[in-house]
Amino acid sequence: MKTIVSFCVSKPITVLMTWIAIVIFGIIGLKNAKITLLPEIAFPRISVITSYPNASPEEIENLITKPLTDSIGTVGGIEKVTSESLEGISIITVQFSFNTSIDFAIIELREKIDLIREQLPQDATKPIATRFDPSQSSFQEIVIFPKNESDSKSLRSFTEENIKVLLERIDGIAYVQISGGFEKEIRVEIDPERMTTYGVSIPEIQRSIVSANINVPAGTLPVGNKDLLLRTVGEYKSLEDIKDTVISTNNAGVPIPIGSVASVYGTFKERTGLARYNGKDCIILYLYKESGRNSVELSDKVRIELESINSKFSEKLSAQPIYDESIFIRDSVWGLIWSLIIGAVLAFIVLLLLIQSFRAPLILLLIIPFSLLATFLIFYVLNISLNMMSLGGLALGIGMLFDTSNVVFSSIERNIAKRKTIQDSSIEGTSEVTGSIVSATLTTIIVFLPIIFIKSFIGILFSEMAIAIVVSISISLLASITIIPTLYVLLEKIEIGSRLQNTRFFIYSAQLYDNALASYESKLKQYLERPRKLYMALLFGLIFSTQFLFFLPSEFMPAVDNGEFIINLENSPNSTLINTTNIVETIERTLLSDKNIKSVISKIGSDNEDFISKINGGAGSNIAKIRVLLHSNSSKSTKEIIEGLRKRISFTENIRLNFEGNGDIIGKILDPHGSQLHLEIHGEDLRTLTDIGKDLITKLEKDHIAADLRSTLETKKHEYVVEFNTIKASSLKLTNDYISQYIKVASYGANISRIRYQEEDLNIRLLVKRSDIDNLNKLQSLNIKTPAGEFVRLSQLANIRENVSSGSIRRSGNSRINAIYGNLDKNGTSEKIDQLIKSLKLPTGYSVKIGGETENIEKSYKELFFAFILASALIYMLLSSQFQSLRLSAIMICTIPLMFIGIFPALFLFGKSFNISAFLGLVLLLGVVVDNASLYFEYLLISLKEYKDLSKAIIESGKIVFRPVLMNNLTTILGLVPVAFEFQKGAEFQSPMAIVVIVGLLSSFLFSLFLLPILFFYLLKEQKGSAVR
Repeated sequence: MKTIVSFCVSKPITVLMTWIAIVIFGIIGLKNAKITLLPEIAFPRISVITSYPNASPEEIENLITKPLTDSIGTVGGIEKVTSESLEGISIITVQFSFNTSIDFAIIELREKIDLIREQLPQDATKPIATRFDPSQSSFQEIVIFPKNESDSKSLRSFTEENIKVLLERIDGIAYVQISGGFEKEIRVEIDPERMTTYGVSIPEIQRSIVSANINVPAGTLPVGNKDLLLRTVGEYKSLEDIKDTVISTNNAGVPIPIGSVASVYGTFKERTGLARYNGKDCIILYLYKESGRNSVELSDKVRIELESINSKFSEKLSAQPIYDESIFIRDSVWGLIWSLIIGAVLAFIVLLLLIQSFRAPLILLLIIPFSLLATFLIFYVLNISLNMMSLGGLALGIGMLFDTSNVVFSSIERNIAKRKTIQDSSIEGTSEVTGSIVSATLTTIIVFLPIIFIKSFIGILFSEMAIAIVVSISISLLASITIIPTLYVLLEKIEIGSRLQNTRFFIYSAQLYDNALASYESKLKQYLERPRKLYMALLFGLIFSTQFLFFLPSEFMPAVDNGEFIINLENSPNSTLINTTNIVETIERTLLSDKNIKSVISKIGSDNEDFISKINGGAGSNIAKIRVLLHSNSSKSTKEIIEGLRKRISFTENIRLNFEGNGDIIGKILDPHGSQLHLEIHGEDLRTLTDIGKDLITKLEKDHIAADLRSTLETKKHEYVVEFNTIKASSLKLTNDYISQYIKVASYGANISRIRYQEEDLNIRLLVKRSDIDNLNKLQSLNIKTPAGEFVRLSQLANIRENVSSGSIRRSGNSRINAIYGNLDKNGTSEKIDQLIKSLKLPTGYSVKIGGETENIEKSYKELFFAFILASALIYMLLSSQFQSLRLSAIMICTIPLMFIGIFPALFLFGKSFNISAFLGLVLLLGVVVDNASLYFEYLLISLKEYKDLSKAIIESGKIVFRPVLMNNLTTILGLVPVAFEFQKGAEFQSPMAIVVIVGLLSSFLFSLFLLPILFFYLLKEQKGSAVR
């Protein structure tokens, strides 16, 4: 290693030019780097969506969901298959293991679907298998207002035909959902009395329209030497064409046109959903991305497309983004970068005060950009994006740069103080500490190696942080060994700020350092003579600190205040859209009166084609979802605003409000419901599952284990059930399907065909005049035509009764489930939940399983604990190899538990939970604690050669490492202070780790300077100074 340092000192220009070249390529890499909130994880999840209009959840389950699930279950690599059967739609979610090739998996899955396609109902749509996960949130929302009020009713159809299609063409966008506005349609409104008078039936009317409104290729016709195409053209061109369509003829052979029994006109559909922005009706486009796609890149593409749309349709509409998740991502990433810069400035100041020389701090300022840009170059080569994980790892890695640099600075300055030349001091000073800084670097690399090899979600999530730390500290090591001695030589004749060194401030800081060093020497002498006091103090501190662990809440990852939240409103069942809208308007007025709130986006009810709302429980005229966005300079946190609104907004018991923070980013990736608690009750009978769920919720709330609990089976739907009199129907040669068609058209209507009308493609909807079917009695009086030409009332063919059923049926694997979601309360520990589950007296065939965040916490802690133990073992092996001593290495490893002193009380005082971020801080501290011990022992070996007295050698080696250890800890601590105190957006994610590292470094500082010297003193005294093995 001395040869490398000598080359750097003898060829400084060559070394400098090499690093400048690396910096240039690093700038190019940084310019082209992707920006994401988290590492780009292609979550191995595929959704299979099948629509079967107007079918009940039970019918969807039996006819579509179960056959598809049975076939899909044979695909390789599947971890879990879950499904939800709702009214008119089946959603199956297939989750694969992370080592599965999702491209091949989706091909195999589609093949399995094709095998059973013929077994599904004919009216069901073809199952669509896509990476798009409909349970995930939209990444961008766009509001559209008409330029002229007269265009408001035609705005939706214009948007669907001209804007939606343009956005869906953007590569990476999975789906664009449109909400709000008015939908046009052509109605064929049947008059029941006239229909009976003319002796025609609803199916006959339907068949006549479908068969007439069609263009059919009729082959070719030879004409001379040519074959000309022959086409039959019958598509409707006007409403008169529909009216003139012949249904049949009467007994006299006179044609009966549709116009004789029905009115044909253009109108707007009854509104089942509304969209509002800041209290005004509008149209909102919800943009959903494909799984694993980059939100920032997609938002840039959408922005460019929107500029084109606004320019092209400037006279018709205005389209503006009102929600963009990429803004928070950019702010969070650049916030971390600013934290790095602030930390570097603070480190410069500390170095300036402790070394009392401008040369070393100036060199540090020069090598920081060298190291950073070199790291960005490696990021670019490895295709690592700039995200909270990689930049968080880089922040810690740069802290290590300060550590290695400080050790080299101290060693070189110490040699300069001995009146050696700059060249000799640079070579000898760097060479004598190379072993210790290489060992320190290797220990940190070893600490994070186990994380890189964890193949679960937690390993993939934190692997970029681990890689960032490994890369940055490796480059920091290289920079410390090559650039620092090179710059010392190049700056040899430059005396920077020599006058300032004689100022009162610098003189005072020097005196302060000298007093601290003298105090340290005095205390160390006392502890060497009477170590029992130190032992007792450390033992008490360890016991006291660990007690706080029991008072810390647990969560998977800390929530991030991204300046938004959602209010989920559920009105009383069967409420009208108008009634729910009135309630939403009241809430909007309250929200918009708060100066901290920037905008309010409301979605009330849902359109019939809006399957995403159905999946997320937002379908129905009694349901509303309100997204609230805060100003960037809001004086209150999201949590504080929510707590205030809970007191200001209150309704009757029939109206339920649920405030949902949007900050648990990782929790929502693993569990779209984003709840801390997720329990699944498995069984078959829905009523039994519901009863078990009610009992479980009662006990969870009573024991203060969980709060805000809700069950997927608690939402009941009031309905009418038609029970056919099959004997009577058969005697009249009527089938259930034939009668059902009558009922469907009479009650709601059916889209039976389409027409190009007034330059728009519109549905032709067949229905019975609403005034003739507006209550149950009129429906029962509906006349149904038999094959014999007679009419019979529906009441004679079927019994109609009122019923209450579940709005959806969920399955996990091969069994039905009732899922319980909620947040953990003060007694919400894994042990309490397990005890409660075991105490339940469940019927045979029923079970309760833990899922969601609780399951993720347990699984992740097990994996990280294994990584912690493995890293400790690897560090012990490295130290044993370095010092050729098993006992010395054991002493260094045994000091690891002492790093817990102060950590848990600090997390408690800062109001933080114990989570994965905090745990990773503990893993990082492994390397730091051992690094300090290794550095001390390196200098102890040097001191033992200079001093025959063991006590003198122990004290002198402590005095030598006092400055570098103090600088190492202070520079790293100050570098992490902006993150720990959350000065920038998104810092909540890294804050627990920063707090753990800061407190751990303070503890490590004391261990390295007091406990280790004492332990080494008594061990070497026992061995009489000989090598210990």
